[in-house]
Amino acid sequence: MQTVEVEYSGQIQVNAGKNPRQLYAHQNEAIKALDQKNKSPFEGLLVLPTGGGKTLIAINWLLRNFIDKRKKVLWIAHRHELLDQAFETLKFSADPSLLNNVEKFRYRVISGHPKHDRPVNIQPSDDIIIASKDSLNSGLNHLLNNWVKHSDAVLLVVDEAHHSTAKTYRKLIDDIKQNFKDRGKADSFRMLGLTATPFRTDKGEQGLLKKVFPDDIIFSEHLRTLITRGILAEPIFENLETELDFYRELTDKDIKAIENFDKLPKKIAEKIAMSNIRNKRIVDHYVEHQDKYKPLLVFAVDIQHAIALNSLFQKRGINSDFVASKISDANTGATVSVKENAEKIKRFRRGELEVLINVEMLTEGTDLPNIQTVFLTRPTTSTILMTQMIGRALRGQKAGGTEKAYVVSFIDNWEDKINWVNPETLIVKEGAEFPGDKDIETMKRIARLISIEKIEEFTRMMDDSIDLTDWEKLDFLRRIPVGIYCFSILEPSESDEPVSRNYDVLLYNDTEEAYDSFVNDLEAVFKSVDIENREILTDEELEYLLQLTKKLYFPDHSFLLGYRDADVENILRFYAQKQMEPEFIAFSERRKCDLSIVARHIYENDLTLRQVTEYLTSLWNDTQSFWQVLFGYKYVYFKKQVDIEINKLLGVYPNVIVTPPIVIPDTVPLESLSLVEIRERDPAEYRDIKDAVFAKYTNTKGFINCAMSEFKSQMRRDFQIDHIIPMSKGGLTTLDNLQVLSRKAHTEKTRLENLKTRI
Repeated sequence: MQTVEVEYSGQIQVNAGKNPRQLYAHQNEAIKALDQKNKSPFEGLLVLPTGGGKTLIAINWLLRNFIDKRKKVLWIAHRHELLDQAFETLKFSADPSLLNNVEKFRYRVISGHPKHDRPVNIQPSDDIIIASKDSLNSGLNHLLNNWVKHSDAVLLVVDEAHHSTAKTYRKLIDDIKQNFKDRGKADSFRMLGLTATPFRTDKGEQGLLKKVFPDDIIFSEHLRTLITRGILAEPIFENLETELDFYRELTDKDIKAIENFDKLPKKIAEKIAMSNIRNKRIVDHYVEHQDKYKPLLVFAVDIQHAIALNSLFQKRGINSDFVASKISDANTGATVSVKENAEKIKRFRRGELEVLINVEMLTEGTDLPNIQTVFLTRPTTSTILMTQMIGRALRGQKAGGTEKAYVVSFIDNWEDKINWVNPETLIVKEGAEFPGDKDIETMKRIARLISIEKIEEFTRMMDDSIDLTDWEKLDFLRRIPVGIYCFSILEPSESDEPVSRNYDVLLYNDTEEAYDSFVNDLEAVFKSVDIENREILTDEELEYLLQLTKKLYFPDHSFLLGYRDADVENILRFYAQKQMEPEFIAFSERRKCDLSIVARHIYENDLTLRQVTEYLTSLWNDTQSFWQVLFGYKYVYFKKQVDIEINKLLGVYPNVIVTPPIVIPDTVPLESLSLVEIRERDPAEYRDIKDAVFAKYTNTKGFINCAMSEFKSQMRRDFQIDHIIPMSKGGLTTLDNLQVLSRKAHTEKTRLENLKTRI
């Protein structure tokens, strides 16, 4: 029988030499924490930001504590790229310092990708299986019967663990755990989750991972700490609008292909690559900031784009060159030797090249010098690819990198047709570490998230050709969200692997209360459809739930500021997959963003033009303020909004009633304020109070009970919070003075109280 060699399964021989990769202090600290936790069964999380080395830590630890002790390891993820990353790290980490008792061990890589194996081939002798969760779910019997039941002890590693609350993940995890329980070996199961999304998982903060990882966070480190230690560079994000349209030629098929495969149609790729205007702007931008940006790594669209850019750089006197993962001669089809790539990389490393342009390589694994800047000239829908690209610039000084790193995105106009990954969002969301914290840096991160969503609005207001009079009439603070829902959804694709999409839903004064009730009632709302173990709603189910939600919670949706059907649909799709509430982050410092106060100061003090300029400049440069963050560091947007607010005071807008801001100079206890006032000042505190009151009147079966009648329901929308002793009679907003009443009971109580007052 003819045989062939495959790379997706086999043996890894322990390296004779010593692993040259030395761990940083935080990585050794993580391993010590894992060693301590491993003294008993655990199911917990390792939390580190991008570039912190989660995979390296996990591989080092499991080699010494499991593979070397002849215990089994199952590593699961949702994308084949993640599996490849884990396997590469595994290969280069197998050395005697970690493996004293074994000379070799068996591996198998499984996914729906053609280059990987299938579950049917799993063998009891496999020491470590690196697999996609969807492939394992489809071949679960092979995993359980051919491997799990033959294993005395297993470590389950879940990469990108923040996705593990999806039903398919939970089913896989539960089935493996149950197998060990049935065999009386429950104490031999361990589970480690890896994530760069460090939200807490305790019940009080409604963390999404508590049910899956009951031992919570075993070890974590902040992005800021790694930057301070010099391990990671301080990322500085800059955007350059190319002002070029590429969406007009896209068909629905093109859009679907882009989102599923992260590959531009050939005609569009060529148009971008050969755009003289776009390429000139890229090169000009570097030349104008050459001292700040070099050495520069450019990620190009394709080989044509790399050649075109390289030519322009060289014409401007810049020492540049390009590398590509595969280069073929257009006439002969011959592939250029990889030696050329290697030589160019060496020249870049030695500083002989100040610009290196690359196509489909240098995203990981290659040792590069202290890159100061990356230019992202190719858009991507892949969070993994984007993380790898910006990661090339985030190497800190201790890792041979720089103190600060510039990530420059060249943004084309796609008219929101494509959900491209925003590099800043990746870092900002990782930075939004603990929603409970209210420090200035946390609030700035939240403001940045909001800014990413709002910047288009500010941009449109700069366009005098668009009539936005009705929008400009609105109170500025009313246009600033009170908070934001942040979540991600694993969505199906034609590649048979789910694609992670990040979503944000902004909540305003007009919609916050309705969204809060809707989100809290999701379990009850979903009782009207039967999706069993499915994670994906059909189009009919989604439309039905959308219309039901609008009827129950947003009956006046057409008049609500910031309401969008798509936001409701995304939350419904998220719940279908996770059966959890999306994470809410309150913008507690929102009141500090009221431009009407700034405008009134200018107006009432009759400031001169010079005084106005000095005043606004001082506000803009105040490091404790939110203005730069909120307006995307573009002063012109800030100034435009100030002018709008001043025009209101001058009576430029007809039918606008201008009222001075409410000033309360006294310091009073929070409990002396009404719920409405607390909500306006601190939406996070308001939600905590509201949740505590509802929890007090909710029984073990999840039914909320009216305090004055026998009415009960599982839907929060059927109730209102009431002061037992009215505030008009000295009642305070405290838990012991708040109760839950049905809407009918609340109306009746209010009627009786008003009657007593009149009498």
